[in-house]
Amino acid sequence: MFPQENCQPRSSGFLCPPFFGSIRPLATHARWFNLLSYSLILSALCCIASRPAVSQSSADVQLASRFRAGQSAMQTGDFAQAAEEFKRVLALDPGLAEAEINLGLAYHSLGEYNLAAHNLSLGLQQKPELVTPTVIAGVDYLKSGSPQKAVLLLDHALKLDPKNREAREALASAYLNQQDFGAATQEFHKLADLDPDKAESWFKLGHEYLDISARLAYRGARLYPDSAWGHRFLGDLLFQRSLWNESAREYGKALAADPKQSGLHTSLGEAYLHAGKVADANAEFHKELDLDPGNESAWLGLAELAIKEEKAGSALEAVSKVWQISPEFLSLQREFPTVELSADTAKRLITEFPAQPSNEPAAHFLLATLYGGANQPAQADEQERAFRAALMAWQSESHHTRTASSSPASCQQHRYSDCADLLRARKELTAAQRLTLGKTLVVLRRYDEAAAGLSRLTGVSRDNDQASYWLALSYRALGAHCYAKLEEQYPHSWRTHQLRGEGYALRNDLDNAIKEFQAAIHLQPNSAELHEALGDAYMSRQRDDDAQKELQKAVELNPSRARVLYLLGRLYIKQRENQKAIAYLRQALRIDPDLMEANSLLGSAYIHLEQFSNAIPELQKAAPSDHYGNVHYQLFVAYRKLGQSELAKKALARSQELRRSSLEHDEALVMGENSDAVQLQ
Repeated sequence: MFPQENCQPRSSGFLCPPFFGSIRPLATHARWFNLLSYSLILSALCCIASRPAVSQSSADVQLASRFRAGQSAMQTGDFAQAAEEFKRVLALDPGLAEAEINLGLAYHSLGEYNLAAHNLSLGLQQKPELVTPTVIAGVDYLKSGSPQKAVLLLDHALKLDPKNREAREALASAYLNQQDFGAATQEFHKLADLDPDKAESWFKLGHEYLDISARLAYRGARLYPDSAWGHRFLGDLLFQRSLWNESAREYGKALAADPKQSGLHTSLGEAYLHAGKVADANAEFHKELDLDPGNESAWLGLAELAIKEEKAGSALEAVSKVWQISPEFLSLQREFPTVELSADTAKRLITEFPAQPSNEPAAHFLLATLYGGANQPAQADEQERAFRAALMAWQSESHHTRTASSSPASCQQHRYSDCADLLRARKELTAAQRLTLGKTLVVLRRYDEAAAGLSRLTGVSRDNDQASYWLALSYRALGAHCYAKLEEQYPHSWRTHQLRGEGYALRNDLDNAIKEFQAAIHLQPNSAELHEALGDAYMSRQRDDDAQKELQKAVELNPSRARVLYLLGRLYIKQRENQKAIAYLRQALRIDPDLMEANSLLGSAYIHLEQFSNAIPELQKAAPSDHYGNVHYQLFVAYRKLGQSELAKKALARSQELRRSSLEHDEALVMGENSDAVQLQ
């Protein structure tokens, strides 16, 4: 099952089917680009010819000859030679814009992004009407760590060509790099509008939303490692991956840091409930209610627990409490319950249901759920209609009894729509009020509006952990909505099969993941992305021959996918073919210099070959993303072999520190690091 459109956050996370996309949260906020396609480079070349010589002097003839030689080298893929030729052209004519741009394109193809951006910018000062070189320059500035300059160039490219997808995607990435999530999502929506394949647009938009959510959550865990919010961020990520015990541990740490933080006991209770620890779950839900008897989520947790124990009366009592607190909140819980409800269990609960329930709306709500679980849709629809009628009656009565819909007390009285109306009506909102509005809109499932408001909070940083948290929840829900639309509208699309495969892989159900990826490839055999995903699943399943076949196919289809090259490098290291691994890993890093996983493996390969001086720079680049201490241990080995005892001592101490850190261990689980990581001890 996919997360449904009505996926609703309760206290900390979304209590939905545990699917979080294939996103692997990253240690930095840069958005990764593959090298722009060779065909795109050639299309730029076609527009950039040298200016005709006015005279036929020997210098002019030499310049034209060098220029043609450079273009010829570019067309045959000899970018190093092309760069040399265009440098010679510029030595003859330093003001030739065409040579500057061509030199920039050659540098881009060589992965020299700083030099590429510099030369392209020089040429574009004279040729600002050239779209493709402008896009490439923007991407190169982004890769070089200058997103502000990238935004200026990419904005200009989109003014020249508003439908340019490469520019739009790069601009979204530049905004993400600057943590301007609102602007980034606007660009993602424009990209979706440009795509005539709506299944494709739902898939990609869902991935983008979940990517942002994962970035925010991972970032929150790093920004607030000693606070309740830091552990809560990490607990949610682990919960979404069905790692119930690990998530429970993080929620416990959050409670140790802030025992009265609203919703934490409920989050811990849900983790215990999904782990089958019923008594512990019951205790946590009641602890939440001791702090706040009006916490709807805790009451719903008790209702879920009663369903799991097949106690219909207790379930009805708990749901009735939610109705008494906020009929509006209960009406939004269409995904209830999140625990597994078999048809047999649902039927038994129906037979045990009180004959004359005292709270009819709650009874209708619960019976609609039970009849749905029992595969009795007619009865479920009947109970759903009865519940909606009761809700409308409450809304009508509530309207007449309220003195004003925008009462200042509405936010404290669980009147969510009134609270939102009150805050929207104000011309200026404080940061606290904007946060309250965002949280309220999340409860009301108005995720777009919630995300737009929360992303404008200047405190989405170390000064406002809550805003980051609720913003992450909003984007997660938007991603779930996109995936639900994909499944609903295009159930047989190759993208739907891919999505299912990613969900199975995330839960480590590799056999089903492989089946879904195979089904997707049957429909879309020339997708490098699919062959990469299938190869990755085969590697995790220890089917290395099948993995190699799929990954090589992915490279044939698209040689510029850095992660495919990285996976091949990892596979060859596992097979102790380190020289082959080095070639693939170096190519991956040429395409994506910030792929720290590749730096780590490249350093490992060099150490296996006893090339310690080559290993150290690669391992130093990977050190910031070291979770288990392996990278620092390898640095220790390299420094020791080279006689650098003081550096070796520091590296070993850091390795031991990381191995003791549960935060690093849990982040490694979130990021999908696996047991075949290279270890040298």
